[in-house]
Amino acid sequence: MIKKILIIFFWATLFVFWIGLSAFVSDRYNELLVKNIDINLIDDNHHRFITKSEISSLLSSLGIVSEVTLNKEIELSYIENKLINHPAVSKAEVYFNNNGHLEVDIKKRTPIARFVSPVYEKNFYIDERGYLMPLCSTYVSRVPIFSGNIIFPEKLNLYSLDSLHKATAFQEIYEMSKIINNDSFLKSQIVQIHINNNGYFEFIPRIGNHRILFGSAENMENKFKKIKLFYANGPQAKELNKYDTLNVIYDNQIICSKRN
Repeated sequence: MIKKILIIFFWATLFVFWIGLSAFVSDRYNELLVKNIDINLIDDNHHRFITKSEISSLLSSLGIVSEVTLNKEIELSYIENKLINHPAVSKAEVYFNNNGHLEVDIKKRTPIARFVSPVYEKNFYIDERGYLMPLCSTYVSRVPIFSGNIIFPEKLNLYSLDSLHKATAFQEIYEMSKIINNDSFLKSQIVQIHINNNGYFEFIPRIGNHRILFGSAENMENKFKKIKLFYANGPQAKELNKYDTLNVIYDNQIICSKRN
C-alpha cells in the first residue's frame, strides 16, 4: 500500500514539475527576439506580382522584424489574414519551426488570361481558379488578352472571389483560358482573343499575320485540336503570312483563305 502511494506521489510530483518547467520554458521563449524570418514561395509560378522583398516589407509594416520583435508579439493568425488579403496571394501559412525561426509560406495566384475593356478604368486578370485579379503597377504577366464585345456583370468587384462565376460569358472565357494555359503550344502561339459583335471568338497568333476564326465556345476541345493540326501539318512558319484567315468553326473542317 505504501509502495503504491509512493508511486502515485512520484508521478504527481513529476507531473507538477513538468508543468512548471513547461511554463518556465514558454515564458523564456516568449521573451526572446524573433531569431529569423524565412519567406518561402510554395510552388513558385515565377509571376512577380509579389516578391520576397515585398512580403518582407509587408511584415515590417506589421511590426514583424527579426532580432527586434519579441516572440510573444507575434499573432500568427493575424499575420496570415493580412497576407491572404493581398491580391496576389492565394494561400498563406505562418508558424514557428523547431529552430525558433518564423516560417512564412506563401502560395501566389496564377493569372491565366487578361481582360482589356474601355468600359472600366482598370483592366484585370483571371486566375487559375476563375477568380478576378487586379493588375499590378510593377509587373505585367504574359498571358492571352481578351478584348472586344465582353459583357461584364453590372457590379464588378475585382476583389470578390465569386463575381466572375455569375456571368456565363466569363465562364466560357475561363474554360477557354484553362485549355490555352495548360497547352504549351497554344500558350505560346495565341496572344490575343477578340470577341466580335456576334459573340464569336477570333484569335490573333504570335506567328503569322492572320486571324483564327474560332466561332462560339461550343466544341472548344475539337477546335483547338484542329488549330494544332494545322500548325503541325500545314504550311511552314515563313509561309503563314500568305494566309488571311484560318477558320475552325465548322465540324471536321479547317478552312484557310489566302491574301489577294
